[in-house]
Amino acid sequence: MHFSYSHVLFEQPAGLYLVKIQTSPNDSMLWALDNRGNVHVRVGITEEMPVGTAWEHIPGLQASQLVLSLRTAWVRLYNGAVARRYGITEKNPAGDYWKKIPGLFSWLAVTPMDELWAVAPTGALNQRLTKTLQNNRSKNHGNVGSLSGEELEEEWEVI
Repeated sequence: MHFSYSHVLFEQPAGLYLVKIQTSPNDSMLWALDNRGNVHVRVGITEEMPVGTAWEHIPGLQASQLVLSLRTAWVRLYNGAVARRYGITEKNPAGDYWKKIPGLFSWLAVTPMDELWAVAPTGALNQRLTKTLQNNRSKNHGNVGSLSGEELEEEWEVI
């Protein structure tokens, strides 16, 4: 068996270096944390360029843990809070914004289909329940049109 490795530079200011790395289940996303808890995403990943073209810093928070599903990045902050990155697409791998979700946790795991699991400081296992609601509007003559965007309804369930 022969393994091949690609060297991917992390072009950042002196003193910063990657300490944790995470790939999505289908290898379409590559995210990382540096030694200061900053979040970075590898942009330009394609079938023709599987190592991508550059690292992009995702501002807004410092994280101690990062998990990826097929379409979402989740982080656990140093205080145990959890945030989700919204707006991630193939053309926008960095997404648009972070949104914190209620609760404090000591560990996260996520399935490929975006089912988030978390361990509370008490040791309780929690599952994040997410329900996507499509926005539909009735128009004249009974035509139904779909508005762009989705509304998410979320809550935690203690297992």
